[in-house]
Amino acid sequence: MKLHNKLTLGLISSLFVVSLATAAGPCAKMSPNYHGMDCDGMGMMSGDMKRDPVTRANNHLSELSAKLNLTADQQPAWKTFSDQVKDQARNMAAMRDQMGDNAQPMPKTAPERMAKMADWMKVRAQNMAGMADAVKTFYATLSPQQKMDFDKMHTSQMSCMK
Repeated sequence: MKLHNKLTLGLISSLFVVSLATAAGPCAKMSPNYHGMDCDGMGMMSGDMKRDPVTRANNHLSELSAKLNLTADQQPAWKTFSDQVKDQARNMAAMRDQMGDNAQPMPKTAPERMAKMADWMKVRAQNMAGMADAVKTFYATLSPQQKMDFDKMHTSQMSCMK
């Protein structure tokens, strides 16, 4: 596997925090500790989860919406939040496609590669800051039980990224 492909997979799997979806098998989903994400036990997402951020985000949003059982009053905040998640997923897909595009090969020297990766990380940091704001705003509209459910899903997702 080419270095830039490895870096791409690592970048996507380690930074795409909120837009995670479920791809677990039926046994894992039956576990009382299952909160909506599958990983291979070594901290890596499995199956299609690491391939398509848009599908992953849409699956996650569907599960999250069902789990939270949102009220009509919460729907505008949900729409704002889910739109941000979808934008984040599209940005990730575009970045992944750009990284994999053979028309723009990775620079040849280590310093040039590191500079390119730093540029990508700056873009990701900006996107994550926007996502953090969206989560904070949406989270403020949730009831205490919904916050606990949201936290459980988010905590289980983060544990797969360690």
